[in-house]
Amino acid sequence: MQAKKVSEDPDLLLSQIGLRVMKRRQELGLTQKELGDRLGITSTNIYRIEYGQQNLTVRTLIKLAEALDTTAADLFVG
Repeated sequence: MQAKKVSEDPDLLLSQIGLRVMKRRQELGLTQKELGDRLGITSTNIYRIEYGQQNLTVRTLIKLAEALDTTAADLFVG
């Protein structure tokens, strides 16, 4: 059986983005609450993003990237 491509599995993509968000947040020494405060969302939402449970809009992805001092492309493709 051939493994699914990320483009064929949005849940896998969301999980990978979430892991990149978590890694970058930790590199910056931020808590989920602190990152949420930067974005105007709750720490619960940050948790859901980091664990691939929250669908992301392009706008949210861009705001995340700016708050984490990185690019949306880096969060999207690593």
